[in-house]
Amino acid sequence: MFNMTTLRERSHFILWTLLVFFILSMSVGGLVGGANILDLVFKSKNSRQYVGWVGNSSITHQAFIRARDNQLAQLRRVGQTVDSRTYQNASNSAWNILVERVLKDEKIKELGLEVQSDEIYDFLLLTPPPAFQNNLKDQGLFTNENGSFDLESFQIGVKNGALPEELNPLLVQWENYLRTWLADRKLQNLYNATGTVSNFEVKMEYTKQNVNCTLDYIFVNTNSIADSLITIDDDTLLAKYNEDKETYATPEKRVVEYAFWEMPASIKLDTLNNAIYSDSLLQDALLFVDEADLTSFAEAITISERDSAKTVNVHEDFSNNSGLPFPWGTVRTAVRFAFDNAIGTVSDPINIDNGIVVLHITGSTDEGYRAFEDVKSGIKRSLMRDEKKAFAKTHLTEKSTSSDDWNALANSDVFIEYVEGDTKTIGGTFTTIGKSGELTGTLLAMEAGDVSPVLTTFSTACMVKMTSKDEFDDGAYDEAFADLKIQLNNTKSSRGYSNWLRAAKENIEVIDNRASFY
Repeated sequence: MFNMTTLRERSHFILWTLLVFFILSMSVGGLVGGANILDLVFKSKNSRQYVGWVGNSSITHQAFIRARDNQLAQLRRVGQTVDSRTYQNASNSAWNILVERVLKDEKIKELGLEVQSDEIYDFLLLTPPPAFQNNLKDQGLFTNENGSFDLESFQIGVKNGALPEELNPLLVQWENYLRTWLADRKLQNLYNATGTVSNFEVKMEYTKQNVNCTLDYIFVNTNSIADSLITIDDDTLLAKYNEDKETYATPEKRVVEYAFWEMPASIKLDTLNNAIYSDSLLQDALLFVDEADLTSFAEAITISERDSAKTVNVHEDFSNNSGLPFPWGTVRTAVRFAFDNAIGTVSDPINIDNGIVVLHITGSTDEGYRAFEDVKSGIKRSLMRDEKKAFAKTHLTEKSTSSDDWNALANSDVFIEYVEGDTKTIGGTFTTIGKSGELTGTLLAMEAGDVSPVLTTFSTACMVKMTSKDEFDDGAYDEAFADLKIQLNNTKSSRGYSNWLRAAKENIEVIDNRASFY
C-alpha cells in the first residue's frame, strides 16, 4: 500500500521531479506570465497560451489571431463581404498557413536553406519586386521623366550608399519578408527539381495516348447483381462497426433551445432599410431576454406570442455547421455561448446571417459513438459494394474456365455480357467497362491474341481479349518525344513541392484546438 513510509522513501524522487518541472517552466517562459510547462508537455486542450501544436512546435493564440486578421483584411481589400462563413474560411486558411509555416521552417533549417543578408541585398538590387518599386516611387525616389521606376539610378544609389535614412523602416520590412519568401522559393525549387521523368515513362505515356487497340471482352456489371444474392449477417456488420468505430465518434454536445427573429432576404439586401429593421428585431429580442430573465424562457415564448422554441444539439467542432441550422451561418459566438455557460443560462441576442436568435441551454450529452443501429444500413451498403465486386470476380472466373466461346457464354448466363470489337487508345475509356489503372497496365503489356485474367474497373469485373494493336510508330514517337517530355516534366515538377507538403502534413501530429476557443 502507498503509505507515509513509502512517501518518505520516494520523497527524493518527487522533489527532484518537481524541481525539474520548475526549472523547465522557468527556462521556457519565466516564472510570471510565461509558458505553462504542463501545456507544452501534455498539449492541453484548454491552454490559455496555445491554440494548437504541429509536432512539438506550438502555435500561440496571438499568432493565430494575427494570421486570421490578415486573411480577413485581404478579403476586405478586394471588396468581399465578410459574413460568418467567410470569417470561418479565413480562420481555416489562417490555421493552414500557420501549420505549413512550421513545416516549411523546420525543413528549411534542416536543409540549411536559410537566407543570408547578402542574398536579400542582391535580390533587391538586381530584381527589385514591383511592390518594392512602387514603395520607392511613393517616396518620390528613383523615377524617370515618365514616372516609371528607374532601375539604373536605384542600383547606383544602393551601391553608393545614397539611400535616405527615412527608408530604413521600409528596408527592414522588406528584409524580413524576403528572408522568408526567398527561403520558401529555395525549398520549392529544390523539391520541384526532383520531379524528373525517365525516357521509359515518356514512352509509356505516348503509348497510352496514341496506340490504339481493339478488344473483345466479357464482363459482369456489379449494378446488375441483386442485393438479395448477397448475404451479410449482423455479426459481420457489427464486426465492421467495431473495426471502424472511431469514424462513428460523436463529440460532446449542448442541448439548446432558441427563439428566432428572421431578417427577410429582401430587407437584408436593402442597405437603406436594413439597419432600421435590424434595430427593430434587436429591440424585440432584448425585451424577450428581459422577460426570460424575470420569469422563464418558456414564459417569454408565451408572452411574446412566438412559436414554440425549437431545439438543436450544438457541438464545438467546425463540421456540419456545429449542429446549428445551416441558414444561420457558422455562428461561433453561439457555439461558445453554449459551451462557456451553465445549463439554464439564457443568452443575449446573437446576430446570425438571417436574423437574430436568443439561446437557452437546457442540457448536455457526453461524447461517445453513434449507435450501431443508426449506422448499420450505411455499413451494409458499403460492404454490399465490396461483396458484389467479389461476387462478380468469382462468377466470371468460374464461368470463363468452362468455355472459350464468350458470345455463347454471355447468351447462356444472366450476369455475363459480351462486347466485340471495341477500339480505343491503350489508356482510353472503353464503352461499357470504362477504365482503371489495372486495365491500362494490363493492356500495355498485352499483344494481339492475348487474353487477360479477370480485371476490375469501377463497376465491373471483366476479361479482355486483344484482337489487334497498332504497331508502335518510332518516327512519330521521336517527333513527339521532346515536347511530351517537357510537358510531363513540367507536370511532375509542379507537383514535387505540393506533394512533399501534403505528405509532411499527413505524417506529423497536428493538434487543432481552435474549436475550444473560437
